[in-house]
Amino acid sequence: MAKTYNKEKHFDLDYFRAKGMAFFDTLDFSEVDNEEIKAIIECGVPEVEFYQCTFNDLDLSRAIFKVNLKFMQCEFKGNTSFEKSVFCGHTCFTRSVFNGITNFNNIIYEKELDFFFIQTKPAKDGYFYFRGDELENQGTYEDHSISFSRAVFETEVSFLGNCFNGDTNFQDAVFKNKFWFTDVYFGYKVNIDVKFECDGFKGIDMCYRILRDALTRTGYKLQSRAIERLEEKIFKQQSKNVLFDEEENVPDHPSDLLTTEEAAKYLKLKPNTLERWRTQYPDRLPFVKIGRTVKYRLEDLQAYVSGNRHKA
Repeated sequence: MAKTYNKEKHFDLDYFRAKGMAFFDTLDFSEVDNEEIKAIIECGVPEVEFYQCTFNDLDLSRAIFKVNLKFMQCEFKGNTSFEKSVFCGHTCFTRSVFNGITNFNNIIYEKELDFFFIQTKPAKDGYFYFRGDELENQGTYEDHSISFSRAVFETEVSFLGNCFNGDTNFQDAVFKNKFWFTDVYFGYKVNIDVKFECDGFKGIDMCYRILRDALTRTGYKLQSRAIERLEEKIFKQQSKNVLFDEEENVPDHPSDLLTTEEAAKYLKLKPNTLERWRTQYPDRLPFVKIGRTVKYRLEDLQAYVSGNRHKA
């Protein structure tokens, strides 16, 4: 169990200077003021590391971190913000867990930035922002690498407007929720071999489409074709679900022959529309006459719906 951080017990500046780094192991900073945490990081040593530490509602926005800064296996409770901060040294959040809304919007990283094996949650109320839409000259940082390798995004995530021009690694990252790569640029040093476990979400087809467009636009043809296949799978599943829902509204007929009223309900049309089709457009939708009674075969209705959905 983590001990509560106590400045008198756990902060020894002379020792840190002698070692060349400040190291904090298994401490709970939940009750520590944001300004004090910022002061710890800016204590004057070249490297600061937090190992298995806990933070709550940490807000270090618009800060300039001139040290090598490491949050190893830390837990960030509540909301976390590093918005518009500048990371001058090697920075990592390896194996850390982010709860709630996490904000890394429009940060600048001048050296390596590592999110290896991070986890974001919860799925419903959390969000992971890593937007770059307000950055200027972001495409000039060709030597700056970033890694989301094996990250697990249980929350929705947005990379809106980012330019990943240096070494960028998404290998084995898992998206379990909606993901947005809107207006993202991928340079030629990107590994985006990711895993998707998010097909149950409404609108996920749009996420696939946006990512595919970004990959196609920047020359990642093989990856874009793989995304396109996922889109097709989603489309087929959606079509199947819609057809299944429509079939549930059709009364059970052993002969699969429906009256005009039942067929109109299935197609979500008015009965007089089908009557008009029979006289003016007899080839539009097949029907069967049994004496003076008009019937529609269920398979003809299904074929009509599928054919029109394909054209749309």
